[in-house]
Amino acid sequence: MKSYLSVIALMFCGVIGVSACSTPPSANDIANTIDKASIPTPRLLKTIDLTDLGSTSAVKKMTFSPDGRYLAIVDNPTVMKTDIVVWDMQLNKEQSHIHCPYDYGDLGDHDLLWSRNGMVISFGAKRQWNPMTGEALPDNPAVGRAARLNKDGSKMLTIAGAIGEPSYIYVYDTNNWALQKVYVDGFSVITAAWTAEDKVLVGVMMTKETFGKELDGRVVSHGEDTALRLLDPTGKTPTKTVWFPAKPTEDPKSFTYTYSIGAVGVTNFVTNQIFYSSGNVIDGDTLKIHRYSAYDQNDNAPGAFGMALSPNGRLLFLKGASFKNGGNHKPIKNSIVNVTSGKPLVEFSGAMDHQGGLAISPDGAQLALGDAHSVQIFSIR
Repeated sequence: MKSYLSVIALMFCGVIGVSACSTPPSANDIANTIDKASIPTPRLLKTIDLTDLGSTSAVKKMTFSPDGRYLAIVDNPTVMKTDIVVWDMQLNKEQSHIHCPYDYGDLGDHDLLWSRNGMVISFGAKRQWNPMTGEALPDNPAVGRAARLNKDGSKMLTIAGAIGEPSYIYVYDTNNWALQKVYVDGFSVITAAWTAEDKVLVGVMMTKETFGKELDGRVVSHGEDTALRLLDPTGKTPTKTVWFPAKPTEDPKSFTYTYSIGAVGVTNFVTNQIFYSSGNVIDGDTLKIHRYSAYDQNDNAPGAFGMALSPNGRLLFLKGASFKNGGNHKPIKNSIVNVTSGKPLVEFSGAMDHQGGLAISPDGAQLALGDAHSVQIFSIR
């Protein structure tokens, strides 16, 4: 588990249930619509108190239901266990409480997913529940990790294969669980994300099977070589690859990585960009890499504590942290970032525990921030 975590550490047209536009607006189109009056000022509405879950419990992540009425909150009540509290945002009370004997909360790439009809929640593969009753449902047939839904929720991808071993991307039809397997040419896939065009962007590392081979026009010569690859599950367009060659160290026989492909990301289905917790933004068509910033002056992993995009695709919300353990770290406030320029627009306080995650309601009206034993709900309209 420790080694797995160490590797991982390194919507308009995109709203669930809305069909895709033939030509999505570009990031520049979005930028032209952002003005001072359109930038929200988060205002605290209420706090959901979860202290009854226990003194050692900790809120880890959360996600809104497709209709926005319910908020599913992932909490670790004790080590290696996960609870899911489904909160009725309209009635302001607990709807259901689910106990799960697995440590999904601490796995950064395991998002809690809602089905399109809002009647099933899961972390992707196998275990799933009825969010209205908390009842365990029969397992789905999916396997793999790091499950992600495409823009309309009709497909789910997972990464199949052990870390360091050749991987497949499994693509499931969420209506009938029909499976398509996409082999990744012997690479080990560390991260995977959908693009707005239903392609899959993967971050890969080398394996014994790739070493010394010519792949995508390059001979793999070092185990520390990494790459971003854009895969088309339909096979209609060829794979695109951006390589990050290994960098030599002071020891002529030793090399190191030049790019972290392990950071967790979220997809902006309006602008076709993937925002990573490392501060990098990848264009989902060209694979060009840009940066976005937070109010952290050192620009250190600005999305590492929680990130989410506004449904209109214009703004990126980032969770801050207080670093209660001290050291040289200064508090980083929550911030709102322009998705085009990558520059912060607003910073605000609240829910400053470094864990807890962040979620935005599908209508863009509310922001949820986890804070240790509670969740703070802000108005962002």
